[in-house]
Amino acid sequence: MATGLDKYADMKPSWDYPVIIESHINGVRSKEMNPNTPTSYDEIAEDAIRCWEAGAGAIHAHNTSFDLMGEDAYVDYMRTWEKVLEKHPDITWYPTTCNNLRLTGDENGLQHVPYLVKNANVRIACVDTGLTLFATHQDADGYLSGPEFGFNYERVASQIRMLREHGSPMVFGIYEPGHLRHAMHYVNKGLSTPGSMWDFYLIGDYGLTAMEPIGTNGVKPSLESLYYYLWMIEEAQVTHPWYISIWGQGALDDTGILRRAIELGGHIKTGLELFYDPDRNPTNLELLQQAQEIAREVGRPIATQDEARALYNIA
Repeated sequence: MATGLDKYADMKPSWDYPVIIESHINGVRSKEMNPNTPTSYDEIAEDAIRCWEAGAGAIHAHNTSFDLMGEDAYVDYMRTWEKVLEKHPDITWYPTTCNNLRLTGDENGLQHVPYLVKNANVRIACVDTGLTLFATHQDADGYLSGPEFGFNYERVASQIRMLREHGSPMVFGIYEPGHLRHAMHYVNKGLSTPGSMWDFYLIGDYGLTAMEPIGTNGVKPSLESLYYYLWMIEEAQVTHPWYISIWGQGALDDTGILRRAIELGGHIKTGLELFYDPDRNPTNLELLQQAQEIAREVGRPIATQDEARALYNIA
């Protein structure tokens, strides 16, 4: 039986823009997960500079504590980014949100962003449009545990309102198909900003932060999952570029998915925030170079940093 996804399986390689490859360098990963994970201020700065100089279209980074809020989070970010900006004042980078479990009242998880927009050349911000269960452990009887992450309708609305006021492109983090439907509401109402982008999370057996195969969220890393998301955004009234992020893949060979995304006009987010395989410990630079090499094999040009800024609609 034919389905709406068949056309993507049959589609010939085609693109209208060079491929942007971002480096997402740390997240909440630890050196226990991979000894190459940058965790200190100097290590985060060094990896950001290294990947930028190797051609990353943008850098995404966390500070040293997801629990810091507002100005405290900003100050912690700057202990890294003063060093980076001194060397590359034009670098394109953006932070994460704050720990949703610490939010109170009308806080939305992006209170640090206006400080970084004003003082640290940040022009992009994340919007995670929904609530997600992060399975991290299971007990001896197989029962799962882990935190809840994400933002409810009110906080997402507050984030979007803030970013519209700043004219900041929005990275719609799509952990689940339902998140895409939530984000689509704002896109189709004309409330997204120029330069915004879809970020499709394809989530492997190790989930988002686990160190063992575990029951997790999201759609699996597969061509079918990619095609499903592409089918969903056919309803979008505003065209935004799309990216894929492959998380916790373990031994899964994800190169075929990366290749197909590049062939179909998508862009790639890579790095140690996403990657986990207990038997392999690459660096951020190696993961960036792997994606760059796949793009060269496909024959699609790799976007320069100026071209990436143009697609993000930032000066």
